[in-house]
Amino acid sequence: MTEPEERPRTWLPLIIAGSIAALVVVGAIVTHLVRTDLEPEKRAAVKACEAEYKEQNPDGPAIIGGDIYSAIEWADLDATLVRLGYAEDAELTGEQQDARDHEAESLVETGGDLMTIVWQLDDQSHTTCVAQVQDGTVTSTTITDLVEPATSPSPSPSPSS
Repeated sequence: MTEPEERPRTWLPLIIAGSIAALVVVGAIVTHLVRTDLEPEKRAAVKACEAEYKEQNPDGPAIIGGDIYSAIEWADLDATLVRLGYAEDAELTGEQQDARDHEAESLVETGGDLMTIVWQLDDQSHTTCVAQVQDGTVTSTTITDLVEPATSPSPSPSPSS
């Protein structure tokens, strides 16, 4: 009686498993580095907003990415909302820009801030969370779905006339 021929062993399953494990580890490190790069106030706003989002949408779409803007970054926030199609590209006069800059700087000088997070969800929609911050502590959060292009003002601070 002849013995069946032994199949040669392959390293392929071990290589695939190792590659997947390496990707997971690299992803975790990148996520950690991105979050530790945030200022403490922005980190607090992200944490509070994520908790509020999970409470309001326990079975809703997952957050897959996003950007956070301080009140003084209002121009970048406006540009993002225009790029995503949720706001119209409105040219502000130099006077309007100066007024928005002054309002944002005044807010920050008093220990406050208005952090706006624009999230992309796994269903390809977008949501914002506006976190009111005072002396490094989040005092309130407001979640707003961006489902249709908006013609109303952005959630960034604007001068009161």
